[in-house]
Amino acid sequence: MTLERPSDTTLPFFAYGVFRPGEIGFFQLKHLVSSASGPSRAVGALRIRDGLPILDPTQGSTLVGQLLEFAPEFADEAYDRIAAMEPGKQYRWGITSVDGVKANVLVGRSPQKGSAQSDGAWSSWDDPLFVEGLDVVDEVLEGSGAFEFDFKNLFRLQMAYLLLWSSIERYVSLRYHLRGNATEKVDHLAGESAFAQAIRDHVRRRDEVRSAAEPDDKYVLDSSSPKKCLGYYYQIRSNITHRGKAAYDDYDRVRMALAELLPIFRAALAAAQVDAAPEPAQERRAGA
Repeated sequence: MTLERPSDTTLPFFAYGVFRPGEIGFFQLKHLVSSASGPSRAVGALRIRDGLPILDPTQGSTLVGQLLEFAPEFADEAYDRIAAMEPGKQYRWGITSVDGVKANVLVGRSPQKGSAQSDGAWSSWDDPLFVEGLDVVDEVLEGSGAFEFDFKNLFRLQMAYLLLWSSIERYVSLRYHLRGNATEKVDHLAGESAFAQAIRDHVRRRDEVRSAAEPDDKYVLDSSSPKKCLGYYYQIRSNITHRGKAAYDDYDRVRMALAELLPIFRAALAAAQVDAAPEPAQERRAGA
């Protein structure tokens, strides 16, 4: 289900999720925002469904967010970007009042179905896959040693590698768009300058891996090409679900890939947080 832009794009946007200044998706609107209020409140309850914040307007509590004002010449583009990012199955457009100002807001569809009540404001950076998940990956990597034909260690590394990719896929979904297949969204990483720089910083070898499902397909680890490196690391992920390689080779390759990709992703995540910060000229007092 496609989400269209709201009927009145002259109204400001009340952001309480990924588009709130400082959150992971704000970079998409950053150059289109003329001003952003301080923390403001709208009527309704914050609920979480499938890891996403949704507004339940039927509840009498208040939800924390910020009003984003768009210059008239950028308003349509801004709302098109918001609509392209958010899934129509999760959200619909509504209108709310924030400090006496009418604003467009994304309202959850059937908000109480499959959701849980949440207290306080939502932040993309607190996602467990970005915090505890990466800590678990780090712990498994630090605890790994030589293979010594211990398949338990191999399986732990493989689980950690799949967990790391769950974190990466969560990142590209929240940053770029929540629709579409995972492979399409992952490709965005290759275009990030922080990702390319981190590859140059952490990759000191060349290697190639073939698809376990399609042996003629080859993927090369080449630090001069972020796109090739991304394909290499993703293919290792895919091969874990298609067994058939030698255990020793699997262990060594997964361990080295994990040791490289974890700091590479952490660097991309840190750069995205910097990218999410609003410009000083955009910030204003709530209700100003």
